[in-house]
Amino acid sequence: MESTKIPKMIIKKKLKKGVIKKQLKKVDKAIVEIAEMKFENYEEKEEKLDALIFLKNRILTEARELL
Repeated sequence: MESTKIPKMIIKKKLKKGVIKKQLKKVDKAIVEIAEMKFENYEEKEEKLDALIFLKNRILTEARELL
């Protein structure tokens, strides 16, 4: 008789993918909001966007490692 139980590793990967999707959605939303905001100092806006893009790249790298 075979077990119908799903291995924990598969469950963790699926959960992790869901978390990554949510993180990417939040980062994308933040990027759009900051891009639309008006700053007196352009460099400040650029720094914030750079930080968010760096964060997005880290999340995408983590997602690639799961595949």
